[in-house]
Formats: sequence, C-alpha cells, structure tokens
Amino acid sequence: MDRRAAEKLYDSGKEPTVAKLLEYDEETEKLKRKIAQLEKNSTDSSKPPSSDNPQDKNQQPKTDNDNNKKRKPGGQPGHKGSMRELIPVEEADDVLHYYPEKCENCGKALPQDETANEVGEPFRWQVVEIEPIKPIITEHQGHSTLCECGCRTSASLPAEVLTSNFGPRLTSIIAYLAAALHVSRRGTREFCETLLNIKIALGSVQNLLESTSDALEPIDKKLKDALPKEPVLNSDETGWRDRWLWIFVASTFIYFQAAKSRSSKVLVDVLGNVYHGILCVDRWGAYTKYHKGLFQICWAHLKRDFLGILKIGEAAQSEDAIVFAQTMEKLRKKIMAVWYLFKEGHISRSELIKKTKSARNAMRRCLKQYIHSEEKCVQTLAKKLFKRFDDLFIFIFYEGVEPTNNIAERGIRPAVQWRKICFGNRSDNGAALTSRLLTVTRTCWLQKRNPLEFLVDTVTAHRSGQTAPSLI
Repeated sequence: MDRRAAEKLYDSGKEPTVAKLLEYDEETEKLKRKIAQLEKNSTDSSKPPSSDNPQDKNQQPKTDNDNNKKRKPGGQPGHKGSMRELIPVEEADDVLHYYPEKCENCGKALPQDETANEVGEPFRWQVVEIEPIKPIITEHQGHSTLCECGCRTSASLPAEVLTSNFGPRLTSIIAYLAAALHVSRRGTREFCETLLNIKIALGSVQNLLESTSDALEPIDKKLKDALPKEPVLNSDETGWRDRWLWIFVASTFIYFQAAKSRSSKVLVDVLGNVYHGILCVDRWGAYTKYHKGLFQICWAHLKRDFLGILKIGEAAQSEDAIVFAQTMEKLRKKIMAVWYLFKEGHISRSELIKKTKSARNAMRRCLKQYIHSEEKCVQTLAKKLFKRFDDLFIFIFYEGVEPTNNIAERGIRPAVQWRKICFGNRSDNGAALTSRLLTVTRTCWLQKRNPLEFLVDTVTAHRSGQTAPSLI
C-alpha cells in the first residue's frame, strides 16, 4: 500500500479502516506461521541433520543435554581426551637410540652406546610409516603329464583359485571402501592403482562387489531370521533413490533392508505378521499400523516437536502454543533428569518409576487440557500423544529400552552420507548389495569387530565352499 491508498482508506471512515487493518493482521499472522515452518531445522522438527543449511545463521546452536547453554565446537568440559598410546618397545619393528654427545656442564664427550651411565627412563617417540605397497602375485600352473600307457593327464587348479583373478583380501578392501568409506567405483579403481599398485578395470570392481554380495547372502538371511525373536528393536528409514532403506537395530546386530516401499508391508516382510517384542520408533504411520504390541516413542523427536511449536507460538504470538510447548518441555527435562540418574546407577528401577510418577501425571493432564486447543499444531500433537500416552514411558518400566531412537538414527547416518554420493541403486541386485554391506559393516561397528577382517573371512569361506562366519 502506498501513501495515496493509505490516505484514501483513512478518509473512508472508521469501519472500512478497521476491517482492512484486521485483514492485514490476519495475513501477517499467516505469514509469520509460514516463516516459522520454513525456518525449521533438525533441532525443532523431524528433519534430519543432513538437511540443515550449514551457513544458516538463524539455526539454533547446539546445546548441552537439557540445559540451554550454547555449546562451543570441539571437546566439551569433562570429556576424556584421547591420544595415541605407545606400543610396547618389543613390538616395534626398529628401535633407534640417541645419546647426548657431550656434557652440558663441562663439555666432556659422552659415550654414544649402552656403556653410557644412563639415569631414568629414556624419552620415547614412535613414528608410524607405510612402505610402498607391492602386491603379491601368485601364478598357478596346472601341468599335464604323459603316462607310460600313452594317456595324457592334466592337473586341475583349486576351485577357489579359479573364482577370481583377485584374492579375498583385495576383494574385501574394495567392498569396505564402498560400504564404510563410500568410495565410488572410479575412486576405487584409482585407489587400487595409486596406493596398491594394482591395475583393475571398472567392470572388475563391480564384479568383485557382486561376488561379495553373494558371499554375504547367508549371513544376511541369518540375521533377518533372528530379528522377529529379538525382545527390543529400534527402527528407522530413509530415502534411497526410488527405494527406501530401513534399519533394524537389535541388542547385538544391525539389519538393513532396501525396499521399494515405506509402508507396513516392509515390516511384515522383515518381522512377520506379528512382532511380539517392543518396537522403539518415531511416530511414522507404518509402525503404528503394523505393530499392536508395546511401543516406545522417541523422545528426541518429542523435544524437536515442542521446540518447533514454541517457535511457531513465538512467531504468531500464540499463548496456547507457547504455554503448551514450555510446559511439555519442562516436564520432559524432569523425566530425562531422573532417567540419567538411573542410567548412571544412582537410583534403582523402582525409584525411577516412583520419581517420574508426578511428572508423568502432569504430562497427561497437560495433553488432556490442550486436546481442544484452538491452535491447530498444538491440538494435533496433544491428540496424538494423549492417544499413545502409555507408549511414551515404556523405557521406564522395561529393561533394554531407551527413551530415544538415537541408536537407529546413528546407525543409518552412514547410509545417508553414502546416498548423497551414489544417489542410490538402479537395480534389485544393487540394492541387495547395499543392504548386505551396510548390515555387516554396521554390525561389526556395533560389536566392535574389525569389518575388513570379517569380510576377508566371509569371502574366503564362500570361495572355498565353507560355512560363512556368523555375526550372531
């Protein structure tokens, strides 16, 4: 509106002016809410951290646990630092000794060997180096022998030798580069030629990955068959080109499934028609549609929901949104504070139940109060949480259950990073390769095992026709 239009509106009288101002005010409120929604990031919504703009100055700073102090980059106060430890001197490949040439006081020359009059322990410093890598090439020759009877007999090479021109360790290194380090096929070829001094074609790289997938198939099936028997599972999913990549985290292993759907049909395929354990997830509808047993709803998502509503409330000056979000967040912090006491061993399970009772009851009252809120986002969340109220507190009453789904989100993060580089798979075989490699490498991560050595054992067993090693 320019000045002339404003003056014309003013001259039109009280009623038209008031009506126009109210109209503008309503439009302003809508725009504020829209801006608040657009400004949401991983700290106040279910958006993943990878979707955040790293240069967004308005993004909320990371904070320490549940206090609102700004957290500086790097190691935090109380964090135990880590440094390289010296290996025992007898394990070193070479030991070089240095002695002072002359006395700092009188200038007299000092012995330069073990005859010196040493005092105290020597200062130790270790340098780790890699020599130029020279591949080991083994030629296998099958000879033919002529018998006295005139028959010519030829020797057969071992079956495992003829499966590939590249050995199990090199094959496993290539698989590890793809699964754990997200190196492309061309990047893998360059790595082999530059660092390993091995010439290899792109087709050979792909063939070795496919053979690794075949070797991992029985391991993958065994883990999938074990999932329905697990008492507690954390699950999550993320986009994967024209598919969805699902993760299921058990107590001792992680299973990935690449599927063409994000629906509950995937859960039926993986867990069977009925899962009898506790499912720890976010509030995605596929889980609630499939599972009729015990749920644990992720509290990390709840925190983001409360902060998101608070941001909308402050932008739109909505008292309902502000009070609801602040109340629920305050109660959440109280419950989490008691939970951390339990996790650190300061209180028992029965004390955990007792000390959180008042906060749980207060949260129920708050949700019930705001079910009919005029603020749509408040009403929607209050209704959903009130309906599934018991699913908020399974972690308080059952062993092995965490209040958040962080273990699944951390487990799937490397897959998200891989997706951003490779853009997913174009075939079913490629999708199977992806899920199997992720299953094995992330399970090894969970079990603190060396994934490369496990891959070597698996490929070796597959080529020699032996039973594959187990991750269970």
